[in-house]
Amino acid sequence: MPRRLIGTASKMNHHIRLRLLGLVCLSAAVPSLLAAQSAQTHTVRTGDTLWGIAGLYLRDPVLWPQIYQLNTSVVEDPHWIYPGEVLQIVATADQPPSVPTTDTPAPMPAPVEVTGNMIAQRPVISSVLVQTDTVSVMVEAPIDTTISGVLERAAQDTGATDMTPLFGTTTRRREMEATLAAYSQQPYRPLRRSEFYSSGFLSENQKLSTGRFLGPVAPSQIATITSNASTALYTKVAIAAPSGGAYQVGDTLLVVLVGRNIDGYGDVVIPTGMIRVTDVSRAENTAEVIAIYGPIRAQQLTIQAEKFPDPGEVRPVPISDGVDAAVIESRDQQVLKGPQDVVFISKGRADGVAPGDLFEVRRASSTRNDGASTVPEVMALLQVVHVRDHTATTRVLSVSSPDVPSGTRARQVAKLPS
Repeated sequence: MPRRLIGTASKMNHHIRLRLLGLVCLSAAVPSLLAAQSAQTHTVRTGDTLWGIAGLYLRDPVLWPQIYQLNTSVVEDPHWIYPGEVLQIVATADQPPSVPTTDTPAPMPAPVEVTGNMIAQRPVISSVLVQTDTVSVMVEAPIDTTISGVLERAAQDTGATDMTPLFGTTTRRREMEATLAAYSQQPYRPLRRSEFYSSGFLSENQKLSTGRFLGPVAPSQIATITSNASTALYTKVAIAAPSGGAYQVGDTLLVVLVGRNIDGYGDVVIPTGMIRVTDVSRAENTAEVIAIYGPIRAQQLTIQAEKFPDPGEVRPVPISDGVDAAVIESRDQQVLKGPQDVVFISKGRADGVAPGDLFEVRRASSTRNDGASTVPEVMALLQVVHVRDHTATTRVLSVSSPDVPSGTRARQVAKLPS
């Protein structure tokens, strides 16, 4: 065969091999992509963010609040996730969805009768969206109540899966079973400590007893304070007690920034961090930074941190005669509201509002210029995370219409059991 033809044949064989290699790589990549989309959990690696994880599994990074709401027992602050944490990607049967999926009425669960091998009380495990009158909230839905069903769930709940083929019969196997059970049986938290302390509140025109945050210091050297130094977690800092007052070792304080004044409701108080007093033997007390919510800078103020009203693992109970409130403003003045944004409402402790309560924001019905009418559709679902006497701080759980103006009606639709 002529040399030129031999060279041409070699080039053709080379191109064919490249194409076959490309097809092999593509066929290997497709299962990996499908596996990522169908995964139930994700183990956090160095460099991961909720934004990136949502983009990988949900194909839209903006949906990161859905993953956060499913993992509040693991993730205290959505800005911080750590390697080794196992995050759920898809809601399990005992977790309510973080975003309501419908505004259509659904039938209320019927009571269970005791017959044959049925259990006397109605066990519940899953949540559904139920609307009564104009109230749509999460309620418990019934599951299989037969003896066999209860026994099957009991076996699942106690981690009865046989791990012997993977880990043997040693102590290592028991440790791994306990670890897997801890990740797969995460408790539901109706109210989270980080949101209670970081969301802020309105002063309601009351004078707060405030000290001053002076800045970071070198251990035992108050003279090294620098006004513009950045403050990191576990940094030793100097503080000044309120005029005429004193701190005690072990006191927990919030570092706050006092923002704009809202007419009739007082100043907006925004926490930037939390500190714990470690030494009061000097004129300037010292403390340690134990949480960061924003930039902590010198000359910000300090106030006593309230005790966190931990409700345990109870779930909101729907009510039909809830308090009517109005949206005041968002804390950070967002025009469009989104999940986890902070919004103030016009009712508080004196009106029976408590942390954990759910409020439904609805658009007022009206008639447009063209004669058409707007219906009172649900615009957002809010959860109360902090209360004062006459106002409350809420976090946005879900949004169907983000343009929520000040004055929009917000109705209390569920409360935590007292």
